[in-house]
Amino acid sequence: SDVYKRQVSTQSTWDFIMEKIGSKFKLAIMTSKGHPMLKKILASKLDTYFDYDIVESLDQVKAMPTATEYNAIFVLTVASAIPFPMVPVILQELIVRSPKLTWVHSMSAGVDYMLCEALIKSKTITFTNARGAYDRSLCEYVLLSILYFTKKMHILQKNKAEHKYQMLLVDNAWDNTKVGIIGYGSIGRNTAKLLKQSINAKIYAIKATPTTKPEDKDLIDFLGQEKDIPYVLSEVDYVINILPYTPRTKHVFTLSVFKQMKPTAIYINIGRGATVVETDLIEALNTKVIAGASLDVFEKEPLPSTSPLFDMDNVLISPHTMGYTMHGWDYCLSAFEAELKNYVEKTPFTNTVNLEKGYQSSSITVSYTHLTLPTSDLVQISVVAVSLKKK
Repeated sequence: SDVYKRQVSTQSTWDFIMEKIGSKFKLAIMTSKGHPMLKKILASKLDTYFDYDIVESLDQVKAMPTATEYNAIFVLTVASAIPFPMVPVILQELIVRSPKLTWVHSMSAGVDYMLCEALIKSKTITFTNARGAYDRSLCEYVLLSILYFTKKMHILQKNKAEHKYQMLLVDNAWDNTKVGIIGYGSIGRNTAKLLKQSINAKIYAIKATPTTKPEDKDLIDFLGQEKDIPYVLSEVDYVINILPYTPRTKHVFTLSVFKQMKPTAIYINIGRGATVVETDLIEALNTKVIAGASLDVFEKEPLPSTSPLFDMDNVLISPHTMGYTMHGWDYCLSAFEAELKNYVEKTPFTNTVNLEKGYQSSSITVSYTHLTLPTSDLVQISVVAVSLKKK
């Protein structure tokens, strides 16, 4: 997240970019008319260079020329306006109609919802994301969740609703908390940093590869890989799921996995809802296999009003909003500006997505393998086609 400390774009910066790009560069921005990021773009005076053709349906995309002039696509999520299954369909159609396309940038960190065949199979398109832009808010949510259960806020809230003034014994988190981070990437690293600084938590991290950064030496007390997950689950007080959604990570959290946790442990999910079997999680909570859960993502979104999770006092629910803040969109815009600068200067992109794995790559090289993802796990977006020209 330190990469994307918001800096106000100056006129000279964008004059430089436009001089490099030239008037023939065209950009398609996928979003809805009222998206906050679009307002941020306008507030940054980038509209000086943009002509907007807003397209919010597949029919409108199909009405475009069969060979558009788009060189790049910028995807803005949230503020949805079209059904889940239409997301990759619209992107597919836009890519097919853009023979000059060489770059797709997503304003989100997770990209499973937008993968389509044309993007995955392309050998000429580089795919980047806003990795790091949401770290701060999500890290704060993890800290909030830990304090919520440590101070027994769920019981205090219940007592208040019942007009009950009852003393209870709470606990302290400082120097007394073991945390397991399953999926130690950018969000995991910044979460570890915040938890170390705030409550001096002991950090157990699970990472797909053994590679680390120098700062991890002072953050991680135990670093393991997939084979070490049972050990970590049995040791920690809080299990934080930050796994991306890929075919490999689908439904990895099952009842048998929850049974490896302490009965006093809390499960926190800020990764992807499809990485957990939700019925198993509900059973684990009902049968007191685990003590509670803090959930920002769900297997099916929106979470159905009939879900038993709503009626559980030991479950903290947020509707997949903990990563989205106005400051976060500032970071997203900074990420886009940084990658656009890389694009025009023909330097390596900062955050290249590995389309084979479906998440942030540790290197610039991108592998392309066909993946089939269920449409139920897709996130809604809308489409705005934008023409960028020098004035």
